[in-house]
Amino acid sequence: MSDSEDAAPAMKRTRVYYGSLEEKERERLGADAMRGGDAVKAGIEAGNINISSGETMDMEERVSERQQEALAAFERRRRARQIMVSTDDAEVKAGLRALGEPITLFGEGPADRRERLRSVLSVVGPDALKKSRREEERAKRSQDECQQTWYH
Repeated sequence: MSDSEDAAPAMKRTRVYYGSLEEKERERLGADAMRGGDAVKAGIEAGNINISSGETMDMEERVSERQQEALAAFERRRRARQIMVSTDDAEVKAGLRALGEPITLFGEGPADRRERLRSVLSVVGPDALKKSRREEERAKRSQDECQQTWYH
């Protein structure tokens, strides 16, 4: 065994205070408060903290616009889910044609066309397709009346 192993570890001496610690605690708390107050004063003097002007910014308007846009998007999606669209591809193409949309986009299948018609109807409204069909029928009737032979 070596000499370093035989030696007992040195004991730490504890400090013994006689009397109350209240005064030292008050001094410590007072120093912390002074440092915090000094920091705020230094920030105000540097111009980083602006308390004197009293100006405020209204954040609610911008948040409410975002909320309205989000709610409108959710409402449009909800309406799109509820709109009934035919599974017949010819009827879907006719509906897209009646609304003035391209019949087929590049690489688009029948299911994609149905979804596109559904999304267009959710924006325009499901009654728009019915109105356009009524207008087409009226146009056909007026053309048929013009084609009739008249005898005087």
